[in-house]
Amino acid sequence: MRNINKKFVLGIFILCSVTLFGQQTKRVLFLGNSYTHVNNLPQLLADIANSTGKTLIFDINAPGGYYIGQHLTNQTSLAKIASGNWDNVVLQDQSMALAYPSTYMNGISYSVKLDSIIKAHNLCAQTMFYSTWGRRPGDTYLCTPPECAVDTWITRTYYEMDSTITSHYKVYADSVKAGITPVGAAWRYIRQNYPSIELFQADESHPSLAGSYTAACCFYATLFRSDPTLITFNSGLSPTDAANIKYAVKQTVYDHLSDWNVGPYDYLLDASCPVLGAEENTMNEYWSVFPNPTTDVLHVKFSGNNAKNKVYIYDMLGVLIKEMELEQTATIDFNEFPSGLYIIKSDGEHSVKIVKR
Repeated sequence: MRNINKKFVLGIFILCSVTLFGQQTKRVLFLGNSYTHVNNLPQLLADIANSTGKTLIFDINAPGGYYIGQHLTNQTSLAKIASGNWDNVVLQDQSMALAYPSTYMNGISYSVKLDSIIKAHNLCAQTMFYSTWGRRPGDTYLCTPPECAVDTWITRTYYEMDSTITSHYKVYADSVKAGITPVGAAWRYIRQNYPSIELFQADESHPSLAGSYTAACCFYATLFRSDPTLITFNSGLSPTDAANIKYAVKQTVYDHLSDWNVGPYDYLLDASCPVLGAEENTMNEYWSVFPNPTTDVLHVKFSGNNAKNKVYIYDMLGVLIKEMELEQTATIDFNEFPSGLYIIKSDGEHSVKIVKR
C-alpha cells in the first residue's frame, strides 16, 4: 500500500485507541520519592483529570531519596500494592540512579521484582515508569572500570544527562513490557521552546510548580490516553504558560504514545480485563466485527450490497501485513498473526482496532 495510507492508518490507530476510548476513571498507585511528593503530583493530576470530566483515585508512598529497590522492602509500599484493584502502579527511581551507567543496572532487577509483585496482586494493573529529567547544571561523575578503562571523571551537560536518564528508563520499561511517562522529554521541549517557564526549584533539581504541572499533564496523556490541550485546570499558572506546557506535552507525549510503550502491551492483560480501544462487538452502519479481542478468528459482516469488499490489515506501526477481498459475511483467520494490536481498514476508509490475544 501507499505511504500515505500507512500514515493514515497510524493516525487512525492513535485516534481509535486513545481519543475515543480513554477511561473516565483510573485507580493509580504512585511509588517514588520527592520528585513524586513535591507539589503533590498525584493531586495535581486528579485536579487536571477532574477539569475534563475524568476521575483519578490515587494513593502514594514517596519517601525522600528513595530508590526503586527500597520499595521492595518497604512494608507501606507492599501493603498498598497488595490492596489491589489498581489500573496502574507508577514507579519512580532515585533522581540520579538512572544517570549513571554503573548504578542503573541494579534497578532493572528491582523493577522486574516489583512488576511481578504488582501483577500478583492486581490482575488488570499495568506498570508505568515515571521518567524524570537531568539536573539543570548537568553533572560530573567518576567513571570506573569496566565502563571506562581507568578511573575517569566525566562531565555532562543537562541534555546529555537527560538523554541518559530517558534511555535507561526505556530499558526498565522494555524489561517488563511496561509504559513510560516521559516527563523529562516534555521538560526538554519546554526548556528549548519556552525558556521563560521555570521548571526547576532553586536547588536546580526538584520541580517548581510549573515543573510538577508539566509532569501531571504528561501523566494525564499516558494514563488517561487523552489530549492534554483539553485540560482547563491551570493550577495557578498564567494562561499562556499553562497553554504552552499543555502544547509541549501533546507534541512530545500524547502524539507519540506508542513510542513510550503506551498501548502496545494491552494485549498482555488478562482476558477478563478491559482493553482500551477494544469492544466485544464493533457495529456501525458499515459493518459488524466480532469478537474483539479475539484469540483465533474474526467474524466480519458488511451492511452494504457489494459482492466483494476489499479489506486491509495493518500492524500497530501502520505496516500493511495482509489485504483480501471478503464476501458480505466472512471470517478472517487471526491464528497466523502474533498477539498484539491491529487495524482493519476497508476501501471506504472505515477502520477498526483489533486486539489479538
